[in-house]
This record gives sequence, C-alpha cells and structure tokens, in this order.
Amino acid sequence: MMSTSGFREGIAQLIAGVLLLAGLTGCSWGGDEPEAAASAETADQATSITQLLQRRAAAVRAGDRTAFLADVDPTRTAFVKAQTRYFDNLRELPLGRFAYVVPTGAVTPAANGRLRATISVMLRLRGFDAVPVETPARYTFTSTDDGRILLAGVRDRRWEQQNDIDPAPWDLGRIEVESTPHVLGIFDPDSVDAAYQIMDSVEDGITVVSQEVPLRWSGKVVVYALSDIDVLRSLDNLPGGDPDRLDGVAFPVRAGPGSHKLASTRFMLHPRMIYRNDATRDRLIRHELTHVAIGRRDDSVPTWLSEGIAEYVSVQPIATYDRMISRDAVEVARRGLDVLPADATFNGPESGSNYGVAWYVCEYIASTWGEESLWRLFDEMRRGQGTSEAGQDTVLREVLGVDSGELARGAGSKILATFG
Repeated sequence: MMSTSGFREGIAQLIAGVLLLAGLTGCSWGGDEPEAAASAETADQATSITQLLQRRAAAVRAGDRTAFLADVDPTRTAFVKAQTRYFDNLRELPLGRFAYVVPTGAVTPAANGRLRATISVMLRLRGFDAVPVETPARYTFTSTDDGRILLAGVRDRRWEQQNDIDPAPWDLGRIEVESTPHVLGIFDPDSVDAAYQIMDSVEDGITVVSQEVPLRWSGKVVVYALSDIDVLRSLDNLPGGDPDRLDGVAFPVRAGPGSHKLASTRFMLHPRMIYRNDATRDRLIRHELTHVAIGRRDDSVPTWLSEGIAEYVSVQPIATYDRMISRDAVEVARRGLDVLPADATFNGPESGSNYGVAWYVCEYIASTWGEESLWRLFDEMRRGQGTSEAGQDTVLREVLGVDSGELARGAGSKILATFG
C-alpha cells in the first residue's frame, strides 16, 4: 500500500538553489560570543561559501552523494558520516524545494581561523507544505592551505537553544519514509516496523475526520512516529510542558521564525504509542487529525472546546457501549461538576479528568441542541479576535441559552448517566 517510489520519481523536478539576498532585513538571530565586525568578511569568502552551498543544493537535485560530500571537511570523520546520512534522508523526502538563503553579511570570522555563516535552509515537502519552511542554521567552515573552503559543521546547539530553533527529524538521525496517497510518515529504523499499521490507521482516520469536521482542509498530513522523544521535546508550547505526559501532539509548522504563514500542521506520536496497535491508538490518531483539520482555527477558543471537539470526533466510529472515559472524569462528576476546565491548568496534573469533561461537554451539547450547534458554537467562539474564558458565557448564552455553569452541570450528569 505504501511506497516512496512516487516521491523518488518526482525528485527530478525538485527546485533547488541558493539565494544571495542583498540587504536582507527582518532576519536576525542572537549569538553567544562576540563576532568580528561584518567588515572583516571578504567578498571572496562570501562568494566561495555561496558557491559551495549552491553545489550542495544541486547535488541533492541530481541525487549525487559524491558531489554533496565533496565540500565536506574529510578530516572530520563523524561529520562526514552525519552528512552522508543527511543526504540520504533528503533523498527519502518528497522535496518540492530545497535551497539555502545566505543574507548579506552572514559570513564572519570565528575562532581558530574558521568562518561562520548564519544562513537559512529552505525546504518544502511537495504535496504537504503550503509554502517552504525556512529554518535558520549556523554553519562552520574551514580553509585549507591552498585557500579552499570546506564545510566543517552545520549545528550549533547552544545557538539553536538561544534562538528557539527546532531541528527536524531528518536533521537529527536516520529516517525511514513511507507514504500513502494522503499521508507522509516519518519513521526511524527502530519504529519503521510499525509503519504499515500506523499509516493504515491514519488513512482511515482522515476518512472519518473528513466526514465529521465541517471545515475545509487538505485531507493530507505528515506524521512523525519516532523511537525517541528528541523532536517531541523540542516543540514550542508543548501542552503541559512534559513530553512524557503526551501520547501524541499536533503542532504547527510555520514558514519561518516570526512568520504568520503556516506551512502545515503535522502530528507526532509518543514512542510508547508506536507499537500499540489497538483501538486506543486509532482513537488518539483521530484526535490529533482533528486538530490538523481544524488547524489554527481553534487558536482563539477556550481549550475545553478545542480538545473536547477533538475527543468528540475521535470516538465517532466507536460503538457507544465501547467508549471509555477516564476514572478521574467520573470522580469529578460525582463530586459535582459546576465549572468548565480552565485554559491555564487544562494540561496540568488533572489533564485526565479535563479531557474527559471537555469531551462530555461536547457530547452534552450535541445530544441536547444537535451536533450542528456544537460547530456553530465553535464558529462563534472563534469569531473576530476569539473568545476568552471571561467572555465565554456571553457566547454560550447567545448560541445555547445557558452559561458555563449550567453547561458543566449538564455534562456532569451525562457522564454519570453513561458511566455511573
């Protein structure tokens, strides 16, 4: 069912190049050590580095690993090995664009006679990204005795942390890519054995979500299913802040630092869910796919509504008698539920009960006022600048005729009626 051959056949159409932008503005990144003045950069050095990067991009386009490695410092054995792996990773991906952006003044002298260039790598996944993703990077170069410039490093972890740069899976280790008509799966050697089951589940989930979510979306998704949490740990604004508390997460991929353009929304599974080939993983996948389908449209609505809708959609293929809710949610209902979960603490220690309560608030809305009222509430909550917790009662009364307390009590009663 899955093959990367279609992507490899299209790789010949990959657009690659290097952009030398004169007077580039709006792109500045902090540093951790004083740099020599930009005036110390020579035109010859900048030209040589630009040409080197141009050769690398061309090598990716041509599938020429030898040419890609020709400008890598051969004395750095581990780095050569890492760059070989990086080239192989790029060739696995359906690249619609791969380019280097070299701003004017990007090349400066560094310690031990090295050169440093703060550049951007532009990469677009064909069929999955709306626009290229521009990722800042700090490259290091060395000079040979005869004046030739060689690439000596592509990572500066301290600088990346200071500038909030999130490496992609293909930057960190060996990836294995699988594809279906609507899914691009990024695995690694320790997770790829689960690819067929995961990809089938995501394809099935896309069908369900497309039927249940009355919003336009691409119907395509990139999913990361990796055997470690390095990429998961690096994500910005991780719900709850602890990657080990999350079974999965959907996340936006922006066109670049500070950009308002969204390239795509992807999702990631925690390693513990990769080989859990059961209904729980399928439900989780549908939950995350709902977030992908909704995209940024839920950024300005209360968290209980965003997560409640994702849970509501995720259970639709499950028979009512087979649906499960957390014990914590039932206990909260037994104690008397009269407030909706708060944004600030939603993904905190009581997240188990919060997700269950949010789900059943949506169940209560759909069963009492009709499913169309749930989506009408969503539309009204996100209208204009969105709705804060302080303002949600106004919208609730307008759409449903009740306030948040009445809604919480109704959901609590429904939880107890269903789960005892």
